Amino acid sequence: ALFKTVPQSFMIKTLKVGIEVFNKSRTKSYSLYLTGRMDGQNGSPVFYYYDDFYQGLSAEFQYRKYLNGFKNHQTKRGRGFLQGVYIGGYLNGGSHSNAGEFSTSNYNFNTGQSTITSYYLEDYILNWGGGFMLGYHRTFWKVLFFDAYMGGGFQLSEIDRHFDPQTPSEYYFSSYQVITSPAYQGIMPKFGISLGVAL
Repeated sequence: ALFKTVPQSFMIKTLKVGIEVFNKSRTKSYSLYLTGRMDGQNGSPVFYYYDDFYQGLSAEFQYRKYLNGFKNHQTKRGRGFLQGVYIGGYLNGGSHSNAGEFSTSNYNFNTGQSTITSYYLEDYILNWGGGFMLGYHRTFWKVLFFDAYMGGGFQLSEIDRHFDPQTPSEYYFSSYQVITSPAYQGIMPKFGISLGVAL
């Protein structure tokens, strides 16, 4: 079995780790990943409601078929390593919240004064999806497992929004069309690398 992590997930304040288990002939594998996300405010004034406050957990299951197995090979210097090319499918789902407070400023030209009003908004998000990927997997120095993959799929989401009913909905801004958002709906590219060690 391998313990793996996905380094690029750190770029969106996310920790993704998982376990990959092979069958005896190393022609198939099953993986389970758990992901935690915890965003924080950067200290700057919040004038719009953006995707800066996500907190939540998600899980992903992967099935891989190694086309010629995950086999032993040798370098020209006689050093052994494992290598394989695979095609796989995945299913994932998660639960997140997105809570934020932002302010709007209105200037009164008659009085020369500005009025700042704060609004609070909280979304509860469920998402799920699936897709496929192609990948290349090999070992380095007998201890490090390198996995590069690319593919795509889809994601669906359901949003339960809570906000001040006295505030018009157009006051609330969100960028849920960004593919890194848990609330995104549509076609999802899937590419990157993962690093692992044997357990």
